[in-house]
Amino acid sequence: MSIHRYAGIVCVFATVVGLSGPSAARAQESPGDERPEAPSIPRADDAAARALRSLYVPDGLTSDRAVQEVVATSPDLRRTKALLKEAKGGALRAMSGLVPQLELLARASKLSPVEEAGIPLPVDQGELETAIGLLEDPIARELWTGLTEVRFPSLTTQYATNATLTYSFTRSLAEAMPAYRAAKKSKEAAKFQIQAELNDVAFDGRQAYYEYARAEASLAVANFALEAAVSQRKETESFFKAGSAAHVDLMRVRAQEEAARVAVEQAKLGVEVAARALQTLMHTEERPSLGEDLSEEVTETPTETEKELLERAYQNRPDLLALRKYIEVTSHELKSAKGRGAPNVLARGSVQYSNPNLRIVPQQERFVATWEVGAVIRWTPNATVAASGRARELQADLERANADVQLIKDAIRVEVAEGYNGILAARSAIASARSGLEAAREGYRVKREQLRAGIVNTTDLLQAQAELIRAQVDLVDSSIGIRVAMAQLRRAIGEMP
Repeated sequence: MSIHRYAGIVCVFATVVGLSGPSAARAQESPGDERPEAPSIPRADDAAARALRSLYVPDGLTSDRAVQEVVATSPDLRRTKALLKEAKGGALRAMSGLVPQLELLARASKLSPVEEAGIPLPVDQGELETAIGLLEDPIARELWTGLTEVRFPSLTTQYATNATLTYSFTRSLAEAMPAYRAAKKSKEAAKFQIQAELNDVAFDGRQAYYEYARAEASLAVANFALEAAVSQRKETESFFKAGSAAHVDLMRVRAQEEAARVAVEQAKLGVEVAARALQTLMHTEERPSLGEDLSEEVTETPTETEKELLERAYQNRPDLLALRKYIEVTSHELKSAKGRGAPNVLARGSVQYSNPNLRIVPQQERFVATWEVGAVIRWTPNATVAASGRARELQADLERANADVQLIKDAIRVEVAEGYNGILAARSAIASARSGLEAAREGYRVKREQLRAGIVNTTDLLQAQAELIRAQVDLVDSSIGIRVAMAQLRRAIGEMP
């Protein structure tokens, strides 16, 4: 808070409570002289309202803008938004189990050499040589000479491509389909969770803003109390020098002044802490200034009853809606886990294009395409046991989630009650604080007159002054408290604070 704002607040308070003090000439008057009447205290406006209004800085930071900055820079909200991406990835992964699985393969292999095989020819060697001798073509004669068996070559290099299409009826219908539904519900739950986090972050930002405003106003009141104590000390010193005040009275007001100085330092610390808290949430180093007129009356309060607000909260609270969606997610995951333990029935088709194709006998050094179609039933007992264990874990999660629903509903009921009754209490507190401020102001005026008349001592006046300061603080707290209660109620019923 700037110095000129402190000065303005102090002047306002000094004007309201009439702590201008006696003049130097009047301080030298003898005790028997007639003293002028104490100045009257204006009643057109209370000092707390003027103090709150004096904190207002044109184009300063409003609570709405503070909330926007906090939401825009919140790491918690960014972290929660990652849940939506995770849920979308889970849906895509689950969807892949609903369609046939295609596997494409291309390979080049080096095969180990094997002994060449052959088929013996059922002929007599002598008869074969006689037949060869009858051939006139020398080339044909050379070809048949020594031929007693047919030999097959052994190829040692193979190039192959393979495409296999597999569709698992069990995995698709019993496992992948529930998993896909669970992933879809997870996306909806993530959206509700993001909204819940958004409401929490917004409430934290608005609360931090008003706590900073409260700290600023408390510092203004503390400075007022210090100025009042200084004025009272000077006045008492004048009375003491004139012989109309005892030394003990002077010591009391000096102690009051020092206590007021301590209160100012403590209030400054509170301002610094509150400012750092707001700056941290906004992720900025800029010193916040109050651009909201906190002296204005809060009129936008709910008109529903507490029961009606509670029903709205049960229907609209995003964290409760997210938990209910997660219960649906767990139910689908439970079905998927049970389906994972069933025997796997699948259809399979494969096409191979290779050189050499090992289904061709004898081997030939050329590309040949072959295909295969079949059905498979596969069951792994260990997988069934593991699926049963996983199903029990999910059943336990489901029971805990159902219990958490009631816990959240109980917490919501308390939060709605706190917000609703907090607004009612703040309204009553504002009215009582204004009445108390009026009474404290009048009591302080009377005590000053009685002190001048010698009816009361300085202690009585200090007590009246303390009551006046306390009344100012009560009005400040009530004015800010109703705004915090409004934000708390809006968050409790599932709205953006």
